[in-house]
Amino acid sequence: MLLLASLRITPRFLLANLCLSGNRPSVPTGFLLYALIGLLAGLASGCFGIGGGALVVPALTLLCGVPYHVAVGTSLALIIPITFAGSLANWKFNTVDWKIAAACALTGMLGAILGSLLIQKVPELIARRAFAVFLVYAAWRLWTK
Repeated sequence: MLLLASLRITPRFLLANLCLSGNRPSVPTGFLLYALIGLLAGLASGCFGIGGGALVVPALTLLCGVPYHVAVGTSLALIIPITFAGSLANWKFNTVDWKIAAACALTGMLGAILGSLLIQKVPELIARRAFAVFLVYAAWRLWTK
């Protein structure tokens, strides 16, 4: 908040200059919102152990008008630096089991390749709805467990 205040960024400025109109902004126009999405994805990654996709994909598609398949690809590109930074922090706290990480990483890379190939064949509306169902189910399981 202090950063936004120091930059004289008001809610009116945000609404006027960011991609909340449903149109996809150019990078300079939407840079602040994209940066905010990245910050929130990093916070979610550090707090909850997610790569940020659960936050990035909906934010890019709903707030910025980015096509679903592009939002997924962009989210995957963000995972590398976000999770690297979070992994380093958790390594310092000695909270990483490297045997589990290695086993999951090897098969996860294969799954990511297969998933990327598969999702390109799925129409955008169906892919978005499947992702929404996944998020709702995951939230329900976390809430009830």
